[in-house]
Parts: sequence; C-alpha cells; structure tokens
Amino acid sequence: MEDRIKDQFPSLFITLVSILVGLVFADLINQAEARMTLWPLNAGTLRTWMQIAAMGANAFGVWVYFTHFGVPRRRVPTMIDSVIAFVIPIPLLIANTLVGRPELWPWLYFASGYVVLCLLTILWLVRALRADHPSFGRLGRISGSLAVFYLGAPFFLAMAWMDQQGWFSPRMEVFVAFNAVPAPLIAAHIYLRDWRKSVAEASEPAPT
Repeated sequence: MEDRIKDQFPSLFITLVSILVGLVFADLINQAEARMTLWPLNAGTLRTWMQIAAMGANAFGVWVYFTHFGVPRRRVPTMIDSVIAFVIPIPLLIANTLVGRPELWPWLYFASGYVVLCLLTILWLVRALRADHPSFGRLGRISGSLAVFYLGAPFFLAMAWMDQQGWFSPRMEVFVAFNAVPAPLIAAHIYLRDWRKSVAEASEPAPT
C-alpha cells in the first residue's frame, strides 16, 4: 500500500497544481473581459497589457517550478505537500484583482511579497529533495535561478514605494510592469537547465 501511495503522489501533486494554475489563467481572462480597458493603446492600457503578460508568465513559471519539483518526489504525502500545492497558485488569483487598476503600486507590493513566498517555498522543497537526491542541491544555488528571486523581491518593493510616492510617469510604470514579464521566464529556463542536470546526475549508477 505504501509503495502504491508513493507511486501515485507525483501525478496527483502535478494534477492539482496544473488545475489551480489553469484556474488562474481562466480568472485572468474573465477579469480582463469584465473590467479592464485594453484599447485604444496608450500608456495606461499598455501598462495593463504588461500586467496581464506578467501574470501569464508568472503562472507559467509557477507551473514549471512546482510540477517539476513534484516529479522526483516519490513519498507518502504530508500536510505541507497539500499546503504547497495551494499556497503558491492561489495568491495569483488575488494578484489578478490588482491588474488594470488606476494605481500600479499595490500590484508591485503584492509582487514583492509573492516572490518572497515562492523563494521560501522553493528553498524548503530543495532541502527536501536534496535529502533524497543530493544532486538536486544545485537548484538552491544563489547563482542559479534563485538569483531572479533574490533580486526581484527588493526590486519590486523599491519600485512600489517609489510609485506610491508619485515619482513615476505613466511611461515609467509601463517599463516597470514590463520587467515582471521576462523575469519568471528567465528563472524557469535556468531552473529547467539545472533540473535536467540534477536528474541526469541522480540517474547515474552509484560507483562500486
């Protein structure tokens, strides 16, 4: 029975995360249709488009990170596994409600906090994976994909504060929102590269 549960856990975890990320995309589309002004193109609507693109990129990045974390985790699930499956995608639904608002800074504050939440969760998962497969320790290197998180949290926090003070022009707000688009994609790319290396190393036969 225990082996059966361990075998099914990765697919169940991945399925749950995938459903929740799909819900984030569906909610973003619904909110865009219901309340966001997307045309004609000007600084305000372009900023909204950047926020929408950023939310899509972040949802994709979350899916990449946490489904690939789930693949090698053959174990009997615990409460923390269920918490992780929900606590990472669900805040994106809250962030969706901040897209397209007159002020950009609440979305930026939320982005900074969310980056910290993801960082702490990833560090915990890396620690758990490293206990079973030491090669996965490279996923926790500061010089790897986590550099995006370490730099992103203070960046968005600083941008939020400056925008709240009224220091940013509409064009500057577009530029700041744009920065949230490539960041999760770059992090996901670096993460997948290191993840494949870790899998290859873990698959090598032990020396005799």
